Amino acid sequence: MSGPQEGLATADLRREHELILRAVAVLERAGRRLADAKHVDPAALGKLVDLLRALADRCHHGKEEHHLYPAMRRKGLPPETRLQSLIAEHGEGRDYLGTLAGLPSAAERAAAALLYVRVTREHIAAEDRDVFPVADGMFTAEEQAALGRAYRELELTTVGPAFRDGLVAELARLERAFAA
Repeated sequence: MSGPQEGLATADLRREHELILRAVAVLERAGRRLADAKHVDPAALGKLVDLLRALADRCHHGKEEHHLYPAMRRKGLPPETRLQSLIAEHGEGRDYLGTLAGLPSAAERAAAALLYVRVTREHIAAEDRDVFPVADGMFTAEEQAALGRAYRELELTTVGPAFRDGLVAELARLERAFAA
């Protein structure tokens, strides 16, 4: 598989999808263990939830909700498009992560984990298939560059300058902690 095409406003978002899908695979293993009444280290699960909140919600969804989707609307994409349901799915994911961060039973944590996994995979597939190709063709090179700058600024202000490197290292640790 070739990487995201540089210069497009969606390149960074597509790279984040790859990281989110790695984290979701880890969460799926944890959710299945919980569903099978097997031990899951609560501290490791908490770190995984924190990672997903930072990466998927504050960083990635922030870029989409505050920059990409509004820019697509300004370019003429009607508001009743798929974007509204995608934003609702962001909220649904936040709810599942909130459940995981709380102190529900193992069965409730398992259900929240596995529902988050399903919703997130379907959501990413819809964006990759339906939204990003439209965005790739709708903006000029200057507009693409402006979105890229806005994404970098949001990332710096919401998760910090060393976020990406720290995230990749933490994700690798969590993948080992929840190895198949």
